[in-house]
Amino acid sequence: MRLAPLATLAAFGLTLSACAVKPTAMDDASIDLRANSDWQTAFGNQQPVTGPIDLNEAIARAIAYNMDNRLKLMEAVVANRNLRLSRWDMLPEIAASAGYNHRNKQHFASSEDVNGNQSLAQSTSLDKTYSTAGLELSWNVLDFGINYLSAKQAADGVMIAIERQRKLMHNVIMDVEYAFWMAAAAQRAQSQLPALIEQTRRALEKSRESAERGLRQTEASLAYRRDLLDLMQQLLALEGDMHNAKMELASLMGLPPGTPFTVSASASDILRSPFSEMSIHELEQYSLRNRPELLEEDYRERIAAAEIRKACLQLLPGLELRTGYFYDDNSYLLYNDWAESSLRLTWDLLGTVVGGRDLVGYARDTERLGDVRRAALTVAVLTQVDLAYSHLRRAQLNHGYAEEMASLDTEMASQSRARWQSSQGTELESIHAATQALVSSVQRDVSYADWRSANGRLSNAVGFQPEFYIDYRQPLDVIEQQVADMRTQSAGMELLPVGGYNPEGVEKREAEIREQGQAAAHW
Repeated sequence: MRLAPLATLAAFGLTLSACAVKPTAMDDASIDLRANSDWQTAFGNQQPVTGPIDLNEAIARAIAYNMDNRLKLMEAVVANRNLRLSRWDMLPEIAASAGYNHRNKQHFASSEDVNGNQSLAQSTSLDKTYSTAGLELSWNVLDFGINYLSAKQAADGVMIAIERQRKLMHNVIMDVEYAFWMAAAAQRAQSQLPALIEQTRRALEKSRESAERGLRQTEASLAYRRDLLDLMQQLLALEGDMHNAKMELASLMGLPPGTPFTVSASASDILRSPFSEMSIHELEQYSLRNRPELLEEDYRERIAAAEIRKACLQLLPGLELRTGYFYDDNSYLLYNDWAESSLRLTWDLLGTVVGGRDLVGYARDTERLGDVRRAALTVAVLTQVDLAYSHLRRAQLNHGYAEEMASLDTEMASQSRARWQSSQGTELESIHAATQALVSSVQRDVSYADWRSANGRLSNAVGFQPEFYIDYRQPLDVIEQQVADMRTQSAGMELLPVGGYNPEGVEKREAEIREQGQAAAHW
C-alpha cells in the first residue's frame, strides 16, 4: 500500500507551507470594522437624553454605561468562569483513544536462548494492518487534593474581583457627584458669562480705538487696558473650566462625545451623610471592617494559607488509579477486547528532599508578606479616613464663607453698576465688580461641590456599601429608582459604632455573577 508514503509527503508539504507565512498589516476594512464595533460597544444601546439630568439619573447612567464599571464586572465574570473550570479539574480523567496502524512489511521476529542460539523460527504475532480503541479512567489522589485547594483559591479570587468592582463603584459615584455639582455651577454661570465676556471685549475695543486715534496713553490708561486684559483672561479661563466640568460628567455617564445635555439640581439632591455625626474613632473602626482593599487582603490571606497546604501536599507521594476497557482487532490475539486496572504510587524524592523546604518556605514567606502588606494598607486606610474627615469639616466651613462672600460681591457689583450708569464710576470698576461677583458665585458653587465631594470621599474612605446590588443591565428608570433608594438609605441608615459589615450584599453580587455571568458578558 502507498498510504504511508503519501501521508509522509502530505506532512512534508504542510511543513513547507507553514514556513511561507509572512507578516501582514491590518487592512483598512478590518480597522474600520474594529473601530465601529468598539464605538457600538461603548455607546450603543443607550437610552437617549430626553430632558435635564438630575443627580440620581447621572449616577444611574454611570452605573449602566460607564465602561470602567463594565470592565470590573467582566473581570468578576471571568474570575467566576475560572472557578467553574477549576472545579472540573477535581474530577477523574476519562480518555477515549482510537488508532490505525499499517506496515509495508510483515512484522517477523525471532528469539534466542541464553547461549545465543536461535530458539524459534522467524514468526509474527502482528497483522500488517490493525486498529485499536480504548476507554480509560484515571484519577490521581494527590492531584485531587491540590486541585481542590486551587478551586478554593479561585473562589476567593471571585470575591476579590467583586470587592474591586465595589471599590470602583465607590469612586465612580463620588466622581459623578462632584462633576454633577460642578456642571450645575457651570450651567448657572453660563447665563451670565457670555454677556460679561462681551462687555469686557467691547471695553477693550474702545481702549484700542482710543490708542489708535493717537490720544496720549497715560500710565492710567495703560493700566486700564491691562486690567481689562487680566479680567478677560480670568473669564476665558472660567469659561474653559465650566466646559471641562460638563465634559467630565458626560464621560463618567458614558455619553458619546459632544452629546448636549443640561443638569437639574434640586433640594432633594441634598442628603445628610450618616458619617458626618460619627466620631473619628467610630469611623476608623467602621473602615477597618468595610474597606474593599482590606477585605481583598482577607481573601488574599486565605489564598496564601491554601498555597501553604498545596506546598505541603506536593511533598507527599501521589497515588494514581487507572481502569479501562480496550480493543485491538489484531487477528493473532486470542481475545480482542479486555479490561485492565492498575494502581501506581509515585514520589518525587529529589524534589521532596532538595526543594521541599524551599517550596514550603516560599509559601510561608508569601503569607507573611500579605500580613505586612495588610498592616501597611491599614495605616493608609486610617490616614485616608482622618484626611477625609478633616477635609469634610474644612469644606463645610469654607462653603459657609464662600456663600457669604458671594452675597457681598453681588451687592457690591450692583452698587458699582449703579454708580457707572449714573456717571459716578468707571466702566472698568463695573466690569471688575461684575467679574468678581461672578467668580465668587462660581467659587460658592465649587465650594458646595467640594463639600458634597467631601461627604462622598468620607463614605468612600470608610467603605460604605449599599445592602443591595444594582445590576446595570436593568432599564435605566429602574436603576435610577434603585439609586434614589440607595442614596436615601445612605442618608438615614443607623450605623453600628464599631462597624457593621454585612456580607449579604457581597454574597448577593457573587450569586448574581454566578447565575447570570453569561448574560452579564453580553452588552
